[in-house]
Amino acid sequence: MNLFLPIIFALLSGLAMSIQPGINSILGKNIQSPLLASTVSFFVGTIALAIVAFTVGEMKSASFIIQTIKEQPWWIWTGGLLGAIVVTSALVFAPKLGATSWIAFFLLGQVVTSILLEKWGVLGFPEKPISIQKLIGLGLLVLSAWLVRKG
Repeated sequence: MNLFLPIIFALLSGLAMSIQPGINSILGKNIQSPLLASTVSFFVGTIALAIVAFTVGEMKSASFIIQTIKEQPWWIWTGGLLGAIVVTSALVFAPKLGATSWIAFFLLGQVVTSILLEKWGVLGFPEKPISIQKLIGLGLLVLSAWLVRKG
């Protein structure tokens, strides 16, 4: 499998994640509400995704969507809730910690969680053991987060 495109999109997503808290924080200050700013951010994202889905022909009928919704387990809907937590946390706390510190701790949380998800092969991730290389990488991330916060 060619990994070039997935790696490029991962890097671009990291770039976007570094910029998004600052943009959303300014929006929150301007409209004087972090929760409303998060709502606006999700609304704009929803509209953009709907346009893309329509453009690439992935829009489904209302009856298909309703039937699909009914067939899903309750916890499948928590992805949007988790996204709201991430966006609101970034909006509120990135300005307090600083962009670099917030991203460092964000990445640390992602890597710890990802290692555990892969260890047990849950949520569709392939099962992968916790290796010494992963533990060293995790240790370096802890050190990085600490150094970034100190600096």
